Amino acid sequence: MKMKYLPILLLMMLMACSKKEHLDTDLPGLGGETWDKGPLDFWLDSNFVYPYNIEVKYRFDRYELSLNKDLVPVLESQVTPVMTTISKTWVQPYIDEAGATFFKKYCQKQFVLVGSPQYNTNNTITLGTAEGGRKVVLFALNDFSLNDKPGVREMLHTIHHEFAHILHQTIMYPVEFKTISTGYTGSWNDYSLSEALARGFVTQYARSAPDEDFVEMVSTMLVEGKDGFDEIVNSAPDDGAAKLRQKEEIVVRYFKESWNIDFYSLQTRVQNAIDNL
Repeated sequence: MKMKYLPILLLMMLMACSKKEHLDTDLPGLGGETWDKGPLDFWLDSNFVYPYNIEVKYRFDRYELSLNKDLVPVLESQVTPVMTTISKTWVQPYIDEAGATFFKKYCQKQFVLVGSPQYNTNNTITLGTAEGGRKVVLFALNDFSLNDKPGVREMLHTIHHEFAHILHQTIMYPVEFKTISTGYTGSWNDYSLSEALARGFVTQYARSAPDEDFVEMVSTMLVEGKDGFDEIVNSAPDDGAAKLRQKEEIVVRYFKESWNIDFYSLQTRVQNAIDNL
């Protein structure tokens, strides 16, 4: 029985050896793809790579994303509007307020752009993720439009949220912030915004953990502006509103004492940039 299959095995080995001229064929996804840079690539180089060492990946790379999610590439026509918006409303306000040296040192170093949202099993949608304070993935960009101000603010909320993580992971915010509100929970999405506000959380997601609470305060205050944040506070019950004001004071103090940044001035710069898009 063994001798009966030996010739077939030898034939297969010979066939494999005889085709070694194909062994150097590039394999998709393993570094074999190449492309020539186009106008969009040169624009990204000039506006992000060279001045800030920020890479922007818009060509679809499955290994930059969750392998178990159904996602689609971002449209090339969306890349310039998205990145121009980010530059005007995140990059420039921080540079104008804190200086280019500060921004270059602490900014995220890679953006990965995705066309579709990422749907999760707990009935939530992920609009952005961050890894190690250096990589940010932005989703749902094929729906991005400058005429959709709420949508623009939602995307910017993600950017400022993730940058605030980098800041507090470098210099921790005051520990008393963690004691202001109670009721942190991993199932934050099971509770309404009104329930979150009653406990002094500025968003539902702020209930997930103290660190998320802090960066949600930072991003909400910057993206909604003074008037928008005041509206949120005024919509909360008295106890929740008082806690939000306590958190506001700590955020402002943290930015001044840790980074020598006037938070209210930064807030105004961000708002002016959003209004002038």
